[in-house]
Amino acid sequence: MARLRNPQQTLQSAVSCFQAGDLGGAAAHCGTLLQSLPKEPNALHILGAVRLRQKDPETAVRLLTTAHEAAPKNAEVLINLGAALCGCNKPVQAAEILHEDGNHTDSLVAYEALDALEPDNPQTLNAIGALHAGQGRLNTAEEYVRRAQTLDPHDCDVAINLGNILATGFRVDDALNLYRQALLSSPDNPDLLCNIGNALSHSGDSKGAAENYTRALEIDPEHIDAHASLANSLLANGDYRDGWEHFLKRTSTRPIAQRLYRTPFAQDLSEKPVVVLADQGLGDQIFFARFLTTLKRRGAHVVFRPDARLSDMLVRSGIADEIVGEAHASDGNYIVSAGDLPFLLAEFRKTDTPSAFAIPAHDMALRNKLDAFGPPPWIGVTRRAGTPNLKRALMKEAPAARLASALEGIKGTIVTIQRNAPDEEIDRFSAALGRPVLDLSDTNNDIEDSLALSGLLDRYVGVSNTMTHLRAARGRCSDVLVPTPAEFRWMNRGDSSPWFPGCRIFRQSFDGDWGPAFTRLVEITGA
Repeated sequence: MARLRNPQQTLQSAVSCFQAGDLGGAAAHCGTLLQSLPKEPNALHILGAVRLRQKDPETAVRLLTTAHEAAPKNAEVLINLGAALCGCNKPVQAAEILHEDGNHTDSLVAYEALDALEPDNPQTLNAIGALHAGQGRLNTAEEYVRRAQTLDPHDCDVAINLGNILATGFRVDDALNLYRQALLSSPDNPDLLCNIGNALSHSGDSKGAAENYTRALEIDPEHIDAHASLANSLLANGDYRDGWEHFLKRTSTRPIAQRLYRTPFAQDLSEKPVVVLADQGLGDQIFFARFLTTLKRRGAHVVFRPDARLSDMLVRSGIADEIVGEAHASDGNYIVSAGDLPFLLAEFRKTDTPSAFAIPAHDMALRNKLDAFGPPPWIGVTRRAGTPNLKRALMKEAPAARLASALEGIKGTIVTIQRNAPDEEIDRFSAALGRPVLDLSDTNNDIEDSLALSGLLDRYVGVSNTMTHLRAARGRCSDVLVPTPAEFRWMNRGDSSPWFPGCRIFRQSFDGDWGPAFTRLVEITGA
């Protein structure tokens, strides 16, 4: 195929035509460019936008999805893809895509404006409900989705969305009734089967959940949500061999999956350079760094490329032979993801968290703040972690009032380290506690501050987050509030985790009640 001499000029001509309303000209220039560069994201985006204006949303979705895969951080691509999905009568998927833009409020405003222009459209109402559910406003979400169901009682997507809302609120029987009714007309719908699995997981039926996830994968072997949910369920039950294999399908590695080595390693890796790419959040990167020690024991030369914020800390830990930045050329036969290491190493037993050491200046500055505010013991608290999302996946949250009540009688100084907590939230927590709290939430902005604080706190009570992983790296234990269904690290049952020896688990009941967990917290800690 002949190479285009000036692709940038062709792209600019496409942009100019599109801005002038010449859709045919824009499409022609994009077609020329894509013949030479078939994955060029800007050309795919413009051509997708052209097809959207030409009332061809199916083609627009295909083009814009490819553009999004090539340029995942382009907000305009996400917005147009959301609009195209709406045009295909897929409002929940559109809401998910628009939510990726990070501007949830704008997405909700856009849908509400659409509702005002065209009221009583079930797809719009369903999407608005999905967005409210993603922010935890379940009652409001249910109102919108029930309106959508009244207008279109046979819409399977509406039934699924309503079931998701009910299951998240631990109204599992009601959710399952909805799902099973929908299943009568759509028995081979993998999304539906996956959601039945999620509802059963909420109720503690991990075996039934796994059966439904497996059935969904029989229908669609690449169903991402089914793989993710089945992986979490298996790992949380201690079925590591199968669980880690399904974990390979996680979304965080999709853009680089073709580059990754994914065949189990030999026992002898002497002199073999292994480049380990970090994926997922900071806490996950610290968690999976523990498997680097096994690579080194097998003789590999380990090169680790973490988030730049962790680099200095990991250099001090000596966890790898080299800690490198994003500019490092990731070449060679063994390029792997950190989250794949348990599968690659067949390392299913407990491994040690990497040791980490705080910078003395950070340690001293935070110690001075703690001393100035109040006496020890210093008790750190958080109540939520994760990013709000439409499925509430990996969103961990415990009720603030119940947490404050449980800590009311404890001696010492309460330190809130809740990320992005507005002042009024901290004020309410302080009032419920009956005393002032020290707000050190800004330590989340500097990993070295967080690391120093993790060692200074006498106790930490909160949901699992980066602080939990940092305290483990400092040899400190935590009292962990675990929502149901549990993240795999905290297992489906029990008061402890093999991954975090010494940490105590205070678990939400399968009916959604936090009461027993907080009662036990008071009894054990003397709060």
